[in-house]
Amino acid sequence: MTLEERRYQLQLSLDSDKSQEQRNMLGQFSTPFSLAKDIVNYVLSIMPGENHPKMIEPACGMGVFFSALRDVTGHDRLDGCLGFEIDPFYYLPAAELWKETGVDLRCADFLSQEPFMAFPLLIANPPYSRHHHIPSDQKQKLQETTFRHTGIRPSGLSGLYCYFLMLSTRWLQDGGLSCWLIPSEFMDVNYGEAVKQYLLENVDLVRIHRFDERDLQFSDALITSSVVIFRNQTPSGNPILFTYGSSVCHPSKVVEKDRKQLGSRQKWTHHFFDNPLRHRSSEPQKKVLGDYFEVKRGIATGCNSFFIVNTQTIERYQLPKEYLTAILPPPRNMKDDIVRSDDDNTDTDSHLYLFSTSDDEETIASKHPSVLEYIKKGEEKKVHQTYICSRHTPWYNCEKRRSAPFVIPYMGRGEKGRKPFRFILNQSDAIATNGYLMMYPKPEYAYLFRNPNFAVSVWQHLKTITSKDFELSGRFYGGGLHKLEPRELLSIPVEGMERLFGNELIFVA
Repeated sequence: MTLEERRYQLQLSLDSDKSQEQRNMLGQFSTPFSLAKDIVNYVLSIMPGENHPKMIEPACGMGVFFSALRDVTGHDRLDGCLGFEIDPFYYLPAAELWKETGVDLRCADFLSQEPFMAFPLLIANPPYSRHHHIPSDQKQKLQETTFRHTGIRPSGLSGLYCYFLMLSTRWLQDGGLSCWLIPSEFMDVNYGEAVKQYLLENVDLVRIHRFDERDLQFSDALITSSVVIFRNQTPSGNPILFTYGSSVCHPSKVVEKDRKQLGSRQKWTHHFFDNPLRHRSSEPQKKVLGDYFEVKRGIATGCNSFFIVNTQTIERYQLPKEYLTAILPPPRNMKDDIVRSDDDNTDTDSHLYLFSTSDDEETIASKHPSVLEYIKKGEEKKVHQTYICSRHTPWYNCEKRRSAPFVIPYMGRGEKGRKPFRFILNQSDAIATNGYLMMYPKPEYAYLFRNPNFAVSVWQHLKTITSKDFELSGRFYGGGLHKLEPRELLSIPVEGMERLFGNELIFVA
């Protein structure tokens, strides 16, 4: 059995002994060997004359990148290579596995170590731990350390991988190459601003490769990954490569970008597709949904099974109309793209309603004793102790929403050629849960929607928004999952919408 075969069998055995929750907290998702080889092959191709570089791996796990380096170079020994692994559960078998190869493995936290030598190459798949899994005192210390070494203070929402990347160059030689397999989301989320600033100002960014979101690099982690490559030197005038596809060595899409075209506060995902909808500042700015609409997330109840009731529950507890608001079913149960008004819908048994009132229990007991019985059943199930309900007075008084002419599920999958998101025309008085985004016309356009035919015309135009438009504005996750936040929805270009709304605004009191 080869060393790689032994490593792989050990990896599978050790991973199976840990729960998914434990691995999520520590961000422990091993890189597949084929992907590690793809990365190592590319890195060595841009390191002329370096067939056997000394490499450091800050979070080595069972040493898959060392195994890939060994396989690609053909060298059995990797003298001068250094790896850190914080978890003894993985470190001890890894140390035994690699003890005859010259690799120096240390059971320690890379982020707390002071550099004692400089390396020409660093390759890492750092922990994908989310910010809420980082203790507050550790997070504060990491923020201070990063600011001291880089002049940049990361957001408190930053994942652990951000600190690994920004503190790593202390271990690199001048001009040393650094390669990171990290979540793609840093390019689009707010906390990623610090990482992008670091890549633009502190180092020489060479390339970012984004994997096809339909290919999950980690079979046990729902996440889309990118490879970020930079040199430990001042930024050069060389173009930055944005590549896309299933292979780092053989990308399906290559886009060159001038450094001046990039900004740390911009989203970077669109650069992989060379978005034709983004124009130079000298050209007219395209209209976006935010020019016509405001967007709010649907209502968060704290416990949908209590607050969303059907006709049977209404009849059983005699819930009065004034305590009820029509509400849409969850996106997975929304089969049609038009919600008719109640007058047009004869299937009243399928209606759902939001139960909510500001009346106190004394008032309810005198007017509707059976309603109080329903509230007490909720308290028996500890609904009143949930985070959202505990902040309402009374606890069964939900936040308010008004009906919106259009709603859109905020998560979706673009499977079998379908768009990842769909606009739903809401001709009813129903509101929506937080599984939806609710689109309201801006005040100056609200009068137009008094005509139901106008809403239909706008809806038909919204349906012309392409999958690519959604992809450039939203976020990708593993397995083809897409997500769209309110501000991202508002940023989607809508060419030709001005012809519907007209160039002249008529304000109606």
